[in-house]
Amino acid sequence: MNREQFIRHATRGLWGQKKRDAALELCGAIEDKIYRHQLCGMDSADAERAALRDLGNPHAIARDLSRIHTAPAAIRATLLLGVAGLLSLQAVAQVPAVGSAFRTQDLQECRVLSPEEVASLPPGALARLQRMYAQYGGPEGLNAQCRKGAFLFPLLNVTDLLAAMTAAKVPVYADPLTTSALVLKGSPAGNPQISYMTELVNGQRYVPSRVLMGFVRSVTAQPFTLTGLTNPVLTIGAARIPVGTAQAPVRTVDILGAGLADARRTDSSLPLPVNVMPIDSTFAFDPAAPQLAVPGKDGEVFAVVQNIRRLNQKAFNGGDESETLWVRARQGGRIAFTDELIPNVQLVNSQAELDQATARGMKAAVVYRVNTANLQRPVLTVVPAAQVKVVHP
Repeated sequence: MNREQFIRHATRGLWGQKKRDAALELCGAIEDKIYRHQLCGMDSADAERAALRDLGNPHAIARDLSRIHTAPAAIRATLLLGVAGLLSLQAVAQVPAVGSAFRTQDLQECRVLSPEEVASLPPGALARLQRMYAQYGGPEGLNAQCRKGAFLFPLLNVTDLLAAMTAAKVPVYADPLTTSALVLKGSPAGNPQISYMTELVNGQRYVPSRVLMGFVRSVTAQPFTLTGLTNPVLTIGAARIPVGTAQAPVRTVDILGAGLADARRTDSSLPLPVNVMPIDSTFAFDPAAPQLAVPGKDGEVFAVVQNIRRLNQKAFNGGDESETLWVRARQGGRIAFTDELIPNVQLVNSQAELDQATARGMKAAVVYRVNTANLQRPVLTVVPAAQVKVVHP
């Protein structure tokens, strides 16, 4: 059923101007919901289907609209409250969006390597750069993507973030006198004192978007979730908070990666190393690097813990870095997990097996499916190694 059919069924029983007014009201609600679903990364067709599902049964709407438009004026306002529940966006607390931006300096520093710099690269790095050029349409194409912030981690507007929490009825005890950091002073409920360094962009304060999950966990014990892969909607109770802008897109997988690494420090139920380094999706990895074929549906989120970088660093200079965490959404049946071209990697079934592989000097990875239904207590479920395969582009 498309939107025209939905509106026709929902306004059946009304006539003349009443029918036109009701159709206009429904059309506005549908378009608003489509827009919000598109902000979450859906294409137009999927967004329309999701919007119509949100609105519910058009025949039920028709009954309620008929009651409203034929009821005495004295009870019409009361009945409208019931229809507002059917038009679900009207029943959900509307919260201002949290804006995002990139550091101006980072955008200005994007530039193409000079011919002399390119000539000085070692053969492996030169080949990698050439593959990157081919992927983005040459040096200028790569540079243009860089100037748009394709390889940068966006920042969130502090004023917007605090206003959204207030509108969502989440008390935030922030120190208004501190200008270089967002300082949370704790709360009577026992929330800890914590601070986040801020950046000034066009005269306004911003914090890295990677701190969002940890920030929300620090100010409320309520369940919350993120819907959509790009510029997600943060849902806390009845409040839905759009996060991010088209100019500086916020990627959910990067928030989850940083949030999972942060949560593991206090949540021992997460099957992750205590110290693990998230690899952002903005990282410009080699397009020739292999990926993992994982079971499920495109759009589902997976987390990969691997020791490849750790073992490479140990072989290079004897260092002992932490393992890395790649949180990625399945696309075309695959997820990224390494920047190494031909890793002889063993897929394992647990962190314990990964530790054993590291002790033997064997490159290995363990894959988890991420349940994002409640990010207050995220759940990671191991994907059996037998169901995962290393595939090459």
